[in-house]
Amino acid sequence: MANLVTEAELLARYNYFDTASATNNNNDLLYYSEVEVIGRLSTHFDVFTVGHPTVKDLIIDMANAKAGKIKDRADNYKAVTGRIDEIKKGNEFIYTGSGTAIQPSAGDDVVWSTTMDYHPAHTMLDAEDSFVSSDRMENLEDVRDI
Repeated sequence: MANLVTEAELLARYNYFDTASATNNNNDLLYYSEVEVIGRLSTHFDVFTVGHPTVKDLIIDMANAKAGKIKDRADNYKAVTGRIDEIKKGNEFIYTGSGTAIQPSAGDDVVWSTTMDYHPAHTMLDAEDSFVSSDRMENLEDVRDI
């Protein structure tokens, strides 16, 4: 992971973490919060390598939800995951540091592949009955000739 949020950013919003837990605990909490937020967003967005303010906000709030008091934890967690769902639906956008909005780019649950439109080279058939798509072979030859 890219460590999109620092401990200082966590402490700036929720200063009780400073006395409630040690630095290693805070860093672990941030790491696992980041993993969860990025994992939830990754179905609709490219992987984040820069801490956009919206994503940082979600990670900090997720860390607070995970570490909060038992009675508040479920409500805080639902608030963060609900906001993530709204972002994935396109009802809220992720904003960059320069104010550019990033809209969801996926969400149809189809894994894209460069070979997804061709017949597979290996199937459940016997070797003599398997073949490589002639369309794919022609396209590879066309690319090679360029």
